Amino acid sequence: MGRFTDEMRARLPAGFTLPPEIASLFDWIEERGLLQESQRVPGDMFGTLQPLEAPYRGAVVLFRVEREDEARSYAEGWFGNPDTAARLIPFARTGADGSYAAFWLDDDGYQRIVHLGSEGDGLCVLGRTPLDFLRLLAIGHNELGTGLAHPDAEPEDEPDYEMEVDNPPFRDWLTTTYGVTIPRTVSEIVPTPPDSFAKASDDPFWQWVRRLQEARDGAAPPSP
Repeated sequence: MGRFTDEMRARLPAGFTLPPEIASLFDWIEERGLLQESQRVPGDMFGTLQPLEAPYRGAVVLFRVEREDEARSYAEGWFGNPDTAARLIPFARTGADGSYAAFWLDDDGYQRIVHLGSEGDGLCVLGRTPLDFLRLLAIGHNELGTGLAHPDAEPEDEPDYEMEVDNPPFRDWLTTTYGVTIPRTVSEIVPTPPDSFAKASDDPFWQWVRRLQEARDGAAPPSP
């Protein structure tokens, strides 16, 4: 295991684990020299799937497990209760708008990877396994939220913004290491991600978030 992997694992509170597939990804990132110095947190590092220079290839994601104080602050902003950080730890920024992927402990204590859209959109579990999450990133949407907003659409190159769909090194590593295929669309893994206007959803993470937000707003009793 690389130093970055060890540091990220050490930040996880009791009850959370760093999935082997994510640990392997962090090692790959470090081996390829894709660690960057954080401007937001001086002295800290984050990892990416590609060099942060044009043309941008595939998903632009900033991997960094949030420290406990950061996770609590994030939880308080979202839910009005920092104690919810005991069940939700952001570990990857998936959009320039402040959207994140996070580790979440569901009501049965099972750890899942979920998406927190900055505007309340795309609140959902990102597949059944950590590999599903990595396969979603390999589809090629520059921001994961774009794919969740248009789950049946295939990503396209955007020459005006110097963005390309294909990230060959990441895709090759993923398919060679794990023998998986790359989906063409998000809907192959997340069939019906709820949007910010959804009034109901079968997604357990969406239901949990809504329950906490209703409690925060006084519409229901707290149920963390």
